Amino acid sequence: MGKIQFDNHKSENETFINWRVLVLFSILILGIYSNTFQAPFHLDDFHNITQNKRFHIDNLHPSTLYEAVFKNPGKIFFYRPVSNLSIAVNWYFGQSDVLGYHVFNLCVHVLTAYFLFLTISLLFNTPNIVGRYSDNKYFISIFAACLWAVNPIQTQAVTYIVQRMAAMAAMFYIIGIFCYLNARLSASKKKCFLWFSGVLISFILGLGSKENAIMLPISLLLVEIIFFKDLSNPKVRNKTILFGMGVILSVFVLGLFLFLGNGFIDSILRGYDRRTFSFVERILTQPRIVTFYLSQIFYPISDRLSLDHDIVISTGLFTPWTTLPSLGFIITLIGIAFWLIRKQPFLSFSILFFFANHIIESSVIALELIFEHRNYLPSMFLFLPVAALLKWCIDYYTEKKRAKVMGGLLVSFSVVLIILLGFGTYIRNMVWSSEKILWEDTMTKAPGRARAYQMLATRYYAKIDDFDRALFLFNKARYLADNTTNKAEIISLANMANIFEKQYGDYNKAIELYHQLLEISPEHQDIRLRLTIALMKVGNVSEALIHIDQLLAKDPDSVVFLNTKGLVSLKQADPENALIYFKKALKKEPLNTDVIFNLGVANFMLRQYSPAEHYFKRVYSQSEVKMTPLFFLIENSIRAGNFKKADEYMDELVSNFTISEIQDSLQKAAKRDYQWSLSIHKITPLITQKIDEVSDSILNVEMTDDGQKN
Repeated sequence: MGKIQFDNHKSENETFINWRVLVLFSILILGIYSNTFQAPFHLDDFHNITQNKRFHIDNLHPSTLYEAVFKNPGKIFFYRPVSNLSIAVNWYFGQSDVLGYHVFNLCVHVLTAYFLFLTISLLFNTPNIVGRYSDNKYFISIFAACLWAVNPIQTQAVTYIVQRMAAMAAMFYIIGIFCYLNARLSASKKKCFLWFSGVLISFILGLGSKENAIMLPISLLLVEIIFFKDLSNPKVRNKTILFGMGVILSVFVLGLFLFLGNGFIDSILRGYDRRTFSFVERILTQPRIVTFYLSQIFYPISDRLSLDHDIVISTGLFTPWTTLPSLGFIITLIGIAFWLIRKQPFLSFSILFFFANHIIESSVIALELIFEHRNYLPSMFLFLPVAALLKWCIDYYTEKKRAKVMGGLLVSFSVVLIILLGFGTYIRNMVWSSEKILWEDTMTKAPGRARAYQMLATRYYAKIDDFDRALFLFNKARYLADNTTNKAEIISLANMANIFEKQYGDYNKAIELYHQLLEISPEHQDIRLRLTIALMKVGNVSEALIHIDQLLAKDPDSVVFLNTKGLVSLKQADPENALIYFKKALKKEPLNTDVIFNLGVANFMLRQYSPAEHYFKRVYSQSEVKMTPLFFLIENSIRAGNFKKADEYMDELVSNFTISEIQDSLQKAAKRDYQWSLSIHKITPLITQKIDEVSDSILNVEMTDDGQKN
C-alpha cells in the first residue's frame, strides 16, 4: 500500500475546539444519563458481578487481579479479561454500590463519543474526501457523533451495567480506527510507527473487552478502500481485492484460534442443539431483526425499545411475509453502498460498517436472537451521512436569499433533534430505575416471552414475600416462548417448586413439580438433588437413595453429592455408612463447615461424644453462625455426662449473645431438621437457668455499685 503524506499537526485552535467538544459531550451525556446513577443491577449483572465471587477482591495486588481476570474455569481460552478487570476494580472500591459502575460506564460512553468525533474529523483529511466539504467538518463531525451518543437505543449498552463489555469493546475499536487514520495521514515515520502501535494495542484491548472487536481489521480494510484507494485504477483495484481477501482470511483464522479452537463448524452448529430455532431459521430471521434495528435507530421512541422482544422465527422466505422483503432490503442497501463508494464515501462506509459489525452477533452463531446493545458499535457511523446531508441542506438554503428562513429552520431542527433524542434517552432510562418497572415494561412490550414474567416474579414479588403473585407469574411463564428449548418451563417449575418447599412447606407439591422437571430434563443434576432433599423431608428415604445414587454415579467426586448421600444414610439411621461419605467429602473440601457439622452429628448418633465435640467446635470456630454449634456442643456434653463442659459452653453462649437472640435461635433450631433432632426440651431449661444466674450476678454488681447491700 502506498502511503499518502499529510501534515497531521493540529493548530492550537483545533486543539482548543477538540477540548470544548469533550466538555460539551461530557455535559450533554451526563445530563441525559443523570437519572441512572442509582439504577440497580439487572439480569446478567447478578451472575457476572454480584454473585461472581471471582471478582470480589479485597486488594489490588497483581496476583489477586490476575486470579480475578484470567482464572475462568469452564470458559473459552480467551474471555474478556479487560472487562473482567474493570468489574473487579469496581467491586474493590464500591462492592455492590452501583454508583461506581454507572460512573465508569458513562465515562466509557463519553470517551467513545469523543473519539468518534475525532475519527470523523480525520476522515475529512483522507484523499477521497479532502476538499469535498470545505469548512463543514466540525459541524458534521460534532453533529454525527452527538446523534449517536444521545440516541435512546444506546441506553442498553450504557445503563445496563454488564453491557460495559460491548461499550468498552466499541471504545477501543473507535480508538483503533482513530490511530489508524493518524498513522495513514502522518508524514513522520516515527509517528506512523507509534500510531500503528496504538492500533495494535487498541485491537488487543478491544478483544479483551468483547469478542466482536475482532472485526476491527475488516473495518480498517473498509477505511482503506473507501477513503484512501483510487479504485478507478485497475491495478490498485486488483491489489486491494487480494489484500482484502488476505485480511478477511487472517481475521477468520484469528477468530478460530482465540474463541473456538478446533472444530469451527461443529462449535457453531452444536449451539443449536439447545435452541428453539435451527441454523437455517436463524439465518432467515436475522435480516428481519437487523432491519428492525435500523428502524429503532432512526425512530427510537421509548415504546419501541425493550430488554426483550417478541420475535416470530422465520421458517421460510415467506413465513412470515416480511422475511424476503427484509433480505431484499439489506441486499439492496449493501449493493447501493458498493455502487456509491466513489461518489458517496460517507454513505457507503456507514452502511458497510453497520452490516460488517453485525456479522459476529447477527449471523450464524447460535446466540439469543435480539438485543439492542448489539447496535452500540455498528451504529457509530450511521449518522455521518445524515449530518453531511443536513449541513448541505443548511448551506444550500442559507446561500439563497429567499430561502434563508428554511436554512434557519434546519439549524433549529438540528438543535431540537438533539434535545428530543436526549429527552427520549432520559425517559428510557427511567425504566431501568427498578426491577419492577423494567420487567413490567418488558412484559408489556413482549407479552409472549417468558423472561419478563420470570424475572418480575423472582426479582420483585418473591423479594416482597408476595409468593402467590410470584407463583401466578411463573405458572403463566411456563407456557410462553423462549429461545432455549424447555427453558421457560424448567425455570418456572423449578421456582414454583422452591416456593412450595421453602415458603409454604408443601414438600409433596414440590416433589410433584420436581418429578415433572425430571421428565422434561432427566439429566438436570440440580433438580435431582433438590428432589432428593425434599424426599428426605417427607421421609421417603428409599426413593431419595435411588436419586442420590444416580447423581453419584455421574459425579462420584462431588462434595455436595457425597454430603447428601451421608445425610440419606443418617435418615436411614445408619451413621456408620454416613461417616464414610462425610469423610470422603471432607477430604476434598477440608474447610466445608456443612460437612464438618454432619460429621459431628454422625459421631453423636454413634455416641462417640469426643469426636462429635471436636467437629462441633470446628464449626463453631470456622462458621459465621455461632449459636447453633453451641447448642449442639451443650447437648453433646450433657449426653456425654460432662455437665461441667456443658456449663462452660452455656457461659460462652450467654456472654456473647443477648437473651432475645438466644430465644430466637432456639426457636429456629427447633424447627430445623438436622437429621438428628436437637433436644430443645433438654437444653432450654439449662440455658434459661444460666441466663437467670448471669442476670442475678449483673443485678448484684449494680446494687453493690449503688452502695446498697446484696
